[in-house]
Amino acid sequence: MKKILSIIILLNFISCNNTGVTAKEENAVQQVLNFYNGECLRSKGLKSENGNSKSYFELEMSKSELLNIKAKSLKTHSANIAYLFYSNLDGEKENYQEIKVKVILDNGTNEEFTYSNLELLEIEKLQSFINQIIEKITKKEYEKLLISFDKSIDIEAKSIENLFSTLENQYGKINKEVQFQGFEFRETKNYGNVIVIKQALIFGKTALSMNLIIKRENSKLISIEFQ
Repeated sequence: MKKILSIIILLNFISCNNTGVTAKEENAVQQVLNFYNGECLRSKGLKSENGNSKSYFELEMSKSELLNIKAKSLKTHSANIAYLFYSNLDGEKENYQEIKVKVILDNGTNEEFTYSNLELLEIEKLQSFINQIIEKITKKEYEKLLISFDKSIDIEAKSIENLFSTLENQYGKINKEVQFQGFEFRETKNYGNVIVIKQALIFGKTALSMNLIIKRENSKLISIEFQ
């Protein structure tokens, strides 16, 4: 009986290794599925570019109701998929130079996106700053929030207070629950390269999409926008 058990364990071990996916990668893929549901096919390998090889991990998402509903926002959601995977790799983050995301919609259309490990690391390093902004908003510490803005932005704490007071009057009190929903790199005429961080800010009656526009040069806030 012990011999049979040993053989079964050995076969299971070989079978897991044949997938070529580590436990950390399995967990990271599951975190993506927990957020988007649907199906996720994964693959990894090396690609040659200008004589150089780059390691990559690709996630192919399909049959996701959320992604089908948000078809016009696939760019930020694909970034969220890449970041969800990357941020859950822990010590295995350096295994890949690129995370690729392919989204297939129910109507047959599909889009592909690629994010470098350096871009994803940049977003990871911003998380503490983003959390500080969210905390100041939920605690209504608008004077302290001013410190987060770039010096070129002429704004008063009262203006920020009026914005959130108007939103609360219409949608109810701000909940401390906030959901990260992706990012996008953009070029602007006035502020150079910026990162648009997309958050779902929860109010008493609904959730609103809030964009934090951050200047890449100094990681300072440029604007807070609601959609």
